[in-house]
Amino acid sequence: MSTGRKLWILPAMMLTLLTACSVIPGIQPIVASRSTDLVVTGQMDDMMEFYESIRKLPAPELGQVYETVKQKFVRNKSDANRARLVLLLILPNTSFRDINSALHLLNEWPREAQPTTNLQNFRNLLAALLADQQRLHHSVEELSQKLKDEQKRVETLKSQIDAIKSMEKNLILREL
Repeated sequence: MSTGRKLWILPAMMLTLLTACSVIPGIQPIVASRSTDLVVTGQMDDMMEFYESIRKLPAPELGQVYETVKQKFVRNKSDANRARLVLLLILPNTSFRDINSALHLLNEWPREAQPTTNLQNFRNLLAALLADQQRLHHSVEELSQKLKDEQKRVETLKSQIDAIKSMEKNLILREL
């Protein structure tokens, strides 16, 4: 066998082996999946660090952060910018708290055809929690309205009882 032919066989065998690995189910390049995991884990770490930093801010600074993040999201609707805006919108005791807008942003989050990432799972968790919180808020509003209606009814009954008592007193005084 000539030297030129031997040099040609080696790349052909390597190509064949690489092709075979890509066809066999269950064998995936390890390096690619690890780098994806690192990126996703980094995104989740960033989100949690962002949340920790904003929840400790005083109101004026928090308002500035909200405006900045909102502007960034308008310019670039990336998953990270969307998640940051949602985290700001669900912060309690803020002037810009808006559960409906946060839920809308979560529901409008583009769903990728790729396997779900931790950030997408985080989105699903937040969407479920906010939907449940919204449902509970509506229940509280309904119960509050029912309580007000009952209080009015009690006041009406109380005034009717007072009127009956007054009529009884008048009748007793007439009999004397």
